Amino acid sequence: MKKFRILLIFTLFLSVISIDAQRYSVHGTYNVDGTVVYLVNLQAPRGTAPDSVVVKDGQFRFSGEAEGKLFARLIVDKVHDGGMEIILDGDVVVDYTKHLLSGTPENDRLNVYYQQLLPLNLGMSEVQRKYSELPQDASKEAKEQLVAEYEKYQEKSLEVMKKAADENQQNIFPAHYIRNNFYYLDRKDLIQYADNQAAFMTTPYMAQITKYVEGWKRAMPGVKITDIVEADTLGVERHLTEFVGQGNYVLIDFWASWCGPCMREMPHVKALYEKYHPKGFDIVGLSFDRDKKAWIGAINRLGIKWHHLSDLQYWNTVASKTYGVASIPYTLLVSPDGTIVEGGLSSEMLAEKLKEIYGE
Repeated sequence: MKKFRILLIFTLFLSVISIDAQRYSVHGTYNVDGTVVYLVNLQAPRGTAPDSVVVKDGQFRFSGEAEGKLFARLIVDKVHDGGMEIILDGDVVVDYTKHLLSGTPENDRLNVYYQQLLPLNLGMSEVQRKYSELPQDASKEAKEQLVAEYEKYQEKSLEVMKKAADENQQNIFPAHYIRNNFYYLDRKDLIQYADNQAAFMTTPYMAQITKYVEGWKRAMPGVKITDIVEADTLGVERHLTEFVGQGNYVLIDFWASWCGPCMREMPHVKALYEKYHPKGFDIVGLSFDRDKKAWIGAINRLGIKWHHLSDLQYWNTVASKTYGVASIPYTLLVSPDGTIVEGGLSSEMLAEKLKEIYGE
């Protein structure tokens, strides 16, 4: 029995070592000696200095213990290509001159999609360069043409990223793409990946994103509103459900006084409120402010007379945590019985929706 216990403890010790240690090496080639190459661990605490080596005889090498932090990026000094994302899961081989990645199953699979994304990323970088070099008197048409070109590259890139996630739910490397682009990906897809327990959704690197996803589930059309408690401008604690689900259509407006896009939208939202409030339409503003004076000052300055709540916790507000709001402005339109109708409505989209509901 004692031997069994010793063996069990030793076995557990080995399993912990295999999980926590995760020895890696990154052997790379680059065609310019003397160039500095950086290995940035994307899971390292903020402010952590990256590892760096100098290319010698066309070679560079990193090695170390990943300790569960598997997501990294290689950056070659003065090469403006965004770097190469890698997984630190063993012996990784990188040809930076040809932009090739191999050596482990995760990196082999990552390379497949990297090769598809590379020309698209370079295309976006080239468009950005052209846009930055436009003369000050450039026409609106010239600017719009470059914006449209950039958006086409971006759309194709997102298609590749979705394909990578769809085809590799047993791999972790798609987390590189999702974490950096979750603002642009379809929420329904990310919810499905989470529900399917896709490997890339379960890595610690995705912890914040999975919290957002849980919030998105509470903000989906057809779902009953989830109550939260925040203070009004007088400091009185109020339930969201005091104003929502009480027989009228209500817009929940996530905003902040420091948010430029919110400020630009607000006059349009105010006009819709004044037009449709006599017919029953109402608004509850959930602010991401942290300065009460700035919050109330913006309300008074803008003349927005609907209900206002905030816990003054900035991005840590309960509103963000509950509904997975990662960018503002954001809106939820709620039906008279408290069911979410639609999310992410701009003022133009809201105008069309209210016209459908109330008519002219």
